[in-house]
Amino acid sequence: MNDIESKNRSINFNLSHKEVNDQNKPIKKILLVEDDLITQDVIRFFLKDLYIVDIAHNAETAMEFVQANKYNAILMDINLGKGKSGIEITKDIRNIEGYENIPIIAETAFAMRGDKEEFLAAGCDYYIAKPFSKEDIRNILHAIEIERPQ
Repeated sequence: MNDIESKNRSINFNLSHKEVNDQNKPIKKILLVEDDLITQDVIRFFLKDLYIVDIAHNAETAMEFVQANKYNAILMDINLGKGKSGIEITKDIRNIEGYENIPIIAETAFAMRGDKEEFLAAGCDYYIAKPFSKEDIRNILHAIEIERPQ
């Protein structure tokens, strides 16, 4: 893998089965935990033809989604403003049965030396620094599907 790997509303974007599952592949669900509305829209746009994307804008909503759904991966913003950080939520999610090994990707503007290692040590499986391209995020998710067949 390459350098991008190992990282105020709630929206449930349910795309039609045909949009997400054109070739009889299993539907993939991603949880995006992100407080910035523009970033939410950009990531949803980047992934809309490949995944169902649920969006949680804070820790409480993220935990509600995780308890009610099964996700193939979680995109976790590290700095969520008020309330718990992405690291704290990651630790909480890891304690939920069935989520011990779900891939969590830290997606963050924190890109200083040592940040990536800190987030990986705290429970994230991958790291991607903002801003990132459509290809960057899709490459990470594709690598996860190869490493961890769903």
